[in-house]
Amino acid sequence: MDPVPIIDDLRDAPLFARLLDGQLAKLATIARPQRLAGGRTVFLQGDAADAFFLLSEGAVKIFKTFRDGRSATLRHVGPGETFAESVLFADTYPSSAEAMADSRVYRFAASDFRGLILDEPEIGVVLLSTMAQLMVLLNQRVEELLLPVPARLARYLLELCAAQGSPTQCRLPIAKHELAARLGTVPETLSRALNRFAQGGLIVVEAHTLVVLNRPALERLAQQ
Repeated sequence: MDPVPIIDDLRDAPLFARLLDGQLAKLATIARPQRLAGGRTVFLQGDAADAFFLLSEGAVKIFKTFRDGRSATLRHVGPGETFAESVLFADTYPSSAEAMADSRVYRFAASDFRGLILDEPEIGVVLLSTMAQLMVLLNQRVEELLLPVPARLARYLLELCAAQGSPTQCRLPIAKHELAARLGTVPETLSRALNRFAQGGLIVVEAHTLVVLNRPALERLAQQ
């Protein structure tokens, strides 16, 4: 594959945006492009951790499976984001990853990346910064899972609208069963919570578009 498009993809990733052209060129030499069909498993929780990935097209979900068989989605990875960075510090993957749609990723073997860090310490610095941000995200997810489902849902909807640039309207980007997994619940419980929100005049959902009718009430629910 032509190294120029690879370098462009790497530069667009926040993790690598601060790197110089020469550093990006070195990074491109260890980036292995892969195509993933929708539904394909990238790796499973407990597998030997031998690589991390940059998503350039498509969507990937990161989820954890518990001893009782339940699973919870930890994050949805979008284009330009990396995942499985913990391979540089752990022997096994702490969670699983699955392509949600046909996707394209770059695979970085952990051994190759460690060697590159020895030559270019700045790459290690930016990676540590990203790892710190992920730790904050995971702590927030743990806190959310301790909340009642209506509070989790209210927080998610408020954050989703904010991320899409509107305080009162957003487009639901994932199917209900995926949203239920993201909130650490089951689709039936999620549907009941959405119905209560709608019946209480807090929201209205038309197709995939959600409109917040009573933002103060939704904010109060999010704090419960």
